[in-house]
Amino acid sequence: MRVLKKELWPYCVSFNVEKTQSTMYDVEIWLGENMGAFRGRWNAVYRHDGTDFYFRQGKDATLFALRWSS
Repeated sequence: MRVLKKELWPYCVSFNVEKTQSTMYDVEIWLGENMGAFRGRWNAVYRHDGTDFYFRQGKDATLFALRWSS
Protein backbone atom coordinates (compact mmCIF):
# COMPACT_ATOMS: atom_id res chain seq x y z
CA MET A 1 0.00 0.00 0.00
CA ARG A 2 1.34 3.39 -0.99
CA VAL A 3 1.58 6.11 1.67
CA LEU A 4 2.68 9.67 1.03
CA LYS A 5 5.40 11.44 3.02
CA LYS A 6 3.98 12.58 6.34
CA GLU A 7 6.14 15.74 6.26
CA LEU A 8 4.44 16.92 3.05
CA TRP A 9 0.97 15.43 3.53
CA PRO A 10 0.32 15.12 7.29
CA TYR A 11 -3.47 14.78 7.13
CA CYS A 12 -5.29 11.80 5.63
CA VAL A 13 -8.99 11.10 5.12
CA SER A 14 -9.94 7.63 3.88
CA PHE A 15 -12.92 7.55 1.55
CA ASN A 16 -14.95 4.61 0.28
CA VAL A 17 -17.15 5.76 -2.59
CA GLU A 18 -19.22 2.56 -2.46
CA LYS A 19 -20.61 3.55 0.94
CA THR A 20 -21.89 6.93 -0.30
CA GLN A 21 -24.30 8.24 -2.92
CA SER A 22 -21.46 10.18 -4.57
CA THR A 23 -19.03 9.25 -7.30
CA MET A 24 -15.30 9.79 -7.32
CA TYR A 25 -15.86 12.24 -10.18
CA ASP A 26 -18.09 14.38 -7.91
CA VAL A 27 -15.46 14.32 -5.17
CA GLU A 28 -12.63 15.35 -7.49
CA ILE A 29 -14.69 18.15 -9.09
CA TRP A 30 -15.48 19.48 -5.61
CA LEU A 31 -11.83 19.31 -4.60
CA GLY A 32 -10.75 21.16 -7.74
CA GLU A 33 -13.33 23.91 -7.24
CA ASN A 34 -12.69 24.33 -3.52
CA MET A 35 -9.03 23.44 -3.01
CA GLY A 36 -7.39 23.91 -6.37
CA ALA A 37 -5.34 21.61 -8.53
CA PHE A 38 -4.32 18.06 -7.70
CA ARG A 39 -1.07 17.97 -5.67
CA GLY A 40 -1.45 21.59 -4.66
CA ARG A 41 -3.35 21.50 -1.36
CA TRP A 42 -4.53 17.91 -1.76
CA ASN A 43 -3.34 14.57 -3.10
CA ALA A 44 -4.85 11.11 -3.45
CA VAL A 45 -3.79 7.49 -3.35
CA TYR A 46 -6.28 5.22 -5.12
CA ARG A 47 -6.82 1.68 -3.83
CA HIS A 48 -9.09 -1.14 -4.93
CA ASP A 49 -11.36 -0.65 -1.90
CA GLY A 50 -11.30 3.13 -1.58
CA THR A 51 -9.16 6.23 -1.78
CA ASP A 52 -6.96 8.00 0.74
CA PHE A 53 -7.05 11.77 0.35
CA TYR A 54 -4.08 13.63 1.79
CA PHE A 55 -3.98 17.30 2.73
CA ARG A 56 -1.27 19.78 3.64
CA GLN A 57 -3.49 21.59 6.17
CA GLY A 58 -5.73 20.20 8.85
CA LYS A 59 -8.54 22.64 8.04
CA ASP A 60 -8.72 21.29 4.47
CA ALA A 61 -8.92 17.70 5.74
CA THR A 62 -11.67 18.69 8.17
CA LEU A 63 -13.67 20.51 5.51
CA PHE A 64 -13.36 17.52 3.17
CA ALA A 65 -14.40 15.05 5.88
CA LEU A 66 -17.41 17.15 6.85
CA ARG A 67 -18.55 17.57 3.25
CA TRP A 68 -18.16 13.94 2.19
CA SER A 69 -18.99 12.01 5.36
CA SER A 70 -22.01 9.79 4.96
